[in-house]
Amino acid sequence: PLFRSSSASFRMGQKHSHDSHHHHGQEGEAQAIVDVSVEPSDVMICFVASDHEMAKRVADKLDTRGLSVWNEHSADKAPPGITGKALMQTKVFAFIVSEESACSSFCEDIVSFAYISNKPIVAAAVSDEGTIQAFLNAGLRLTLAELPWVYFDDASRKKQKMDDLIKNVNDLLEKAGQTESDDRAEIGRSSFQSTIRKRDLFATKAQKSSIAMETSTILEASEKGKEQAVDDAGKLMTFWERSFGDAADVPWFKFQQAFLNEYQSRLQRLLSDDNTQWLLHLLRNEIFDGDDEATREKFMAFRGKSREKHVFWKRASQMAIEKYNMHQVFDMDSSVRLTAVENLSKFSSPAVIDALLKLLDDVDPNIRAVAAISLARTEVTNAKISEKLIRSLKDPDRLVRESGCLALGHLKVEKAVSHIVALWRNDAISHVRGAAEVALTNIGGAEAEKAIHMTKVLSDEMKVLGKARTF
Repeated sequence: PLFRSSSASFRMGQKHSHDSHHHHGQEGEAQAIVDVSVEPSDVMICFVASDHEMAKRVADKLDTRGLSVWNEHSADKAPPGITGKALMQTKVFAFIVSEESACSSFCEDIVSFAYISNKPIVAAAVSDEGTIQAFLNAGLRLTLAELPWVYFDDASRKKQKMDDLIKNVNDLLEKAGQTESDDRAEIGRSSFQSTIRKRDLFATKAQKSSIAMETSTILEASEKGKEQAVDDAGKLMTFWERSFGDAADVPWFKFQQAFLNEYQSRLQRLLSDDNTQWLLHLLRNEIFDGDDEATREKFMAFRGKSREKHVFWKRASQMAIEKYNMHQVFDMDSSVRLTAVENLSKFSSPAVIDALLKLLDDVDPNIRAVAAISLARTEVTNAKISEKLIRSLKDPDRLVRESGCLALGHLKVEKAVSHIVALWRNDAISHVRGAAEVALTNIGGAEAEKAIHMTKVLSDEMKVLGKARTF
């Protein structure tokens, strides 16, 4: 119960603003999406109309430093699709955070899109931290907590604050240049390690939000003797070792209680009680496959072997952030969904692939269908993707089956041919049978051609018999 498609619980009770054309959701975007090119930029500024003056001041300052800036439209007034296109053409994403933008579904969508496409993000708040943080929902708060912030809350220090912002942007531009290696080489490796490595790199020289620093300080103080406990060899102990010693497994309720006890300060600072329960549910399902027992083996497979402090918390929060942002982007009401799907091949990182695979099991059939098509658009094929898409052919929802067929056909997954043939011959829905035929044609090969030929011969014979008259 985290996302707008099922519940608003993760929005922390905040009412998000929508202007008239957003109520049309993707239908409105599909009908009026802007088919124009967007010039590449060094920085894209995301803002709402009420923060136009602030956005202009930031853009002018960046321009004087020789940086190209995209700030042509506010997020809430932009023609459908154009902000997503601008994001794909920029190097650094700057978010002007105010009470209004913190409650804007458009801004929430584009921030999530920036996050999953691994754009460096910097936040510039128009007022003090207490005011801004009160308006951020839990998903945005988690997403932005470890990223660089500048608060323009002191009129006497506006020049210094602007210089700090420009420095953050320049630092991120420098760091972004170090992450341009091909993410495809990392498919199959740990998506969490890949994403955390990039996010840590982006935050290395930049000023983190004080909520992140304060939370970290609280954690260090309240968990001294826990997170800093060492074993006999002087190595930092993992969460499992501190909580359960050498035990191979413990009941889930015991693991849950240990997690709540150790990370209470962070959970209270960042999440409501409902959101904490959602996070626990996610941990149980993603790490321990929903079992009643938590095992050391599965815990370590998720956590990794690093002996750094807070590694388990980083992994757990990263998983929650990815889940939240992927849902924001691919939700049927998202203002950036079409642009994201169209550009998936440009940021088919391990984290995105992994998240899309998980979305194939989402409770919402619309999300499952979009996930199948989106996986095809990444142009990445491996055994795990193929198996998950083949499984989608048995989905009870016809749109999911249809999307699965088209995705397998686009990716030319030959081992799916027999499954697609069965669907082509037996599915009760004509659109699904049509998608299966298209998939077989796209895949090609002897098996697919034989099936197509045989089925057409039988179909022609049945038509002839159907026309025959009985005298």
